[in-house]
Amino acid sequence: MLQTTKSAAEVASRLSGVFAVYKPPGLNVNKMIVSLKENLGKEITATFPWVPHRHDYRLLPSPDDPNQLTRVDVPSLSKHPLVKGHEKVPIYCQFPLDTLSSGVVVLGIRDGIKKVRAMFHAHYSKQYIVEGKFGMATDNHDVSGKVLERTTYDHISGEKLARIVSYLQRSHQNLTTEYAGVDIQSQEAYELACQGLLRPRMNSPPLVLAMRCLEYQPPHFTLEIQCVHETPQWLRQLIHDIGLELRSTAVSTKVRRTRDGYFTADDALLIKHCRYEYVAEAIERSRHLVSWKKLKPEDNFARKNSEFQSEDEVDEDEEDR
Repeated sequence: MLQTTKSAAEVASRLSGVFAVYKPPGLNVNKMIVSLKENLGKEITATFPWVPHRHDYRLLPSPDDPNQLTRVDVPSLSKHPLVKGHEKVPIYCQFPLDTLSSGVVVLGIRDGIKKVRAMFHAHYSKQYIVEGKFGMATDNHDVSGKVLERTTYDHISGEKLARIVSYLQRSHQNLTTEYAGVDIQSQEAYELACQGLLRPRMNSPPLVLAMRCLEYQPPHFTLEIQCVHETPQWLRQLIHDIGLELRSTAVSTKVRRTRDGYFTADDALLIKHCRYEYVAEAIERSRHLVSWKKLKPEDNFARKNSEFQSEDEVDEDEEDR
């Protein structure tokens, strides 16, 4: 329990790092972070009783003689929780999800903010389970949008869908090689591809690293997609493009992020579990999950001993920008 900690300083040290939260669909990430800040701040503030850090002196009428003034020691209320408010907990998210999507969201608290920013420069891949539906097109490429068109899909077979998925994957792999800065015909490119280490060394457009069809029950289908620099809306656009390639239309019915770098759905806390003790334990687990040191952009995420960019280098990058 939080009450077993020795001091507020120990609480602050435990509540400093990186952890993952599972965001449900329909919830705005910014509202989720604000709620998390409020709940953690209130929990920390309520744990440690208020103690006046200094005293003020007032001249008040003496109880013995109202005509005489006496000096009275009065505690200062400037740091009282009702005046100051609850404890402020800084939380940052580098890779948010939009309201319609769900899945793993990695958050940084205090020192963890630098580490989450370092993940961006490491070009970590993410994995999604995207469900789609053939036969309709909407204004936002999601099933919740305004229907613009309805089409037939009887001519689409599982074999045709798999062929289009394979074609899109190959085209994106060629772009990945280009942004990785290696010659696609070189031995280096072959060795990196065999080891799964072929990743962009610079900021690139959204790229699909791997994609496969998990299920096809017309008109519904499910894809597993590993990608970098993507957004949920870009994935919905990808589903729309698949429908057009198959001479039909398609919309996304669900976008769920199952992995962000090293963090999977198994590592993510549910919203109802985002309390101090659970968050502190999740931060401690993340220290064993990843070595937060220097990580070269060309290093890959499949190796558990890969290292992040150091905090000093992140500070230097911030100053350069």
